[in-house]
Amino acid sequence: MSTPPLVTVPFTTGGAQLRGLRLPGRGPRSEQGHEVLHLHGLGCHGAASWAPFAALRGRAALIPDLPGHGRSDAPPGFGYTLPEMAAAIAALLQAEGGGPREVLGHSLGGTIAVHLAARHPELVQRLVLVEPALDVPIPGPEDIALVAEEELERGGFEQILAREAEWRRAEVRLTAPHALVRSARSLLDEHAAATNDLLEHLPQPVLLVTGQQRTYARQDRFDAAGIRSVRVPGAAHFVMHDAPDALFTALEDPSP
Repeated sequence: MSTPPLVTVPFTTGGAQLRGLRLPGRGPRSEQGHEVLHLHGLGCHGAASWAPFAALRGRAALIPDLPGHGRSDAPPGFGYTLPEMAAAIAALLQAEGGGPREVLGHSLGGTIAVHLAARHPELVQRLVLVEPALDVPIPGPEDIALVAEEELERGGFEQILAREAEWRRAEVRLTAPHALVRSARSLLDEHAAATNDLLEHLPQPVLLVTGQQRTYARQDRFDAAGIRSVRVPGAAHFVMHDAPDALFTALEDPSP
C-alpha cells in the first residue's frame, strides 16, 4: 500500500491539526528511513516554499504548514512562540516515526529548526538553515509584529497584504491573521534572543545558507563553532527559488 501524500497530526490538546505534504522522492532517505523535513517562513506555506526544490532534489520529503499557516489549523489560544511551534513540529515528527532526520528551514522555519534541534536532539540529524531569522531586529513602524490584533478585522490585515509584494499576497492571505502577527512577534521576544546561543552549541552538523546580501552579527562565532556557511551570489531571501541548483550543490557537498 502506498503512503498517503497528505499528513495530518494534532499539535494541541484541543486537537488542532498540523497538515502537510509528503513527497515520495527518487533518492535515498536517511539511514533510519526518514523523509527530509522542510520548514517554511513567516506568511508562507510548505508546498509553495519547498515542494519545487524538494522535487528537484529527489529526496523523500515531509513538508508541513506551520501552525496558522496554509492548511494547518490556527487555534486562537495558541501562542505561536518559537518553543511552541518547535513542539508542534516535534509532535508531527514523533507521529511520523521520529528521527533523526535532516531538517531544512527557511527564515522563520530556520529559527524554529534551531529550537527543535536544541529541545529534541534525537529528532534532528543535520540542520540546513536557509536565510534563518537569527538576529533580533528593531521593528520599523510597518512591521507586522507591531499590528494590534484587534485591528486585524478592522482593515489591519488588508493593510499588511497591501505592503506585501504582489507575488506574495496570495500566499500571505492563506495565513490566519492572528497567527501571522503572533509568529512575527515570536522573532522579537526572549526566545528569539536565545536562538544564537542555542545555534552555537548544537551537537548536530549545521549548514548556514545565505543570499548575497545577508550578514549575521555572530558570523565569526558561528565559524568558530564549526558551522559551515555558504553564500549564494545573485540570490535574495528565497534562495531555494532564486538559485535552486546552487542550494542543491551546497547540500550535496561532503565538506564538514
